[in-house]
Amino acid sequence: MKSDRNLKILKFLGITMLTFLLLILVFMGLPAILLLLQVPSFKLGEGIFWLARWQNETEGSSIKFNLVLLFLIAIVVGFFSLWRPFHQTRDR
Repeated sequence: MKSDRNLKILKFLGITMLTFLLLILVFMGLPAILLLLQVPSFKLGEGIFWLARWQNETEGSSIKFNLVLLFLIAIVVGFFSLWRPFHQTRDR
């Protein structure tokens, strides 16, 4: 029983951290794509629930991310992974 619970916790933590790092990597590559496509300034989200802010001006460009919201998205993905059935394959 305890071993199964520990496996679920480790699975949750692993998937949450992997998702968080993957989201950060995706958003780190985003400025190059936005500059290449010459996308004008924009905001994703409103108020405290903003995800990204992109500024493309003549003086330069910048992008800002809400890491708290990215981590919350990763936690939701981690919880979703707990609800999926855990199948362990065995070699016979």
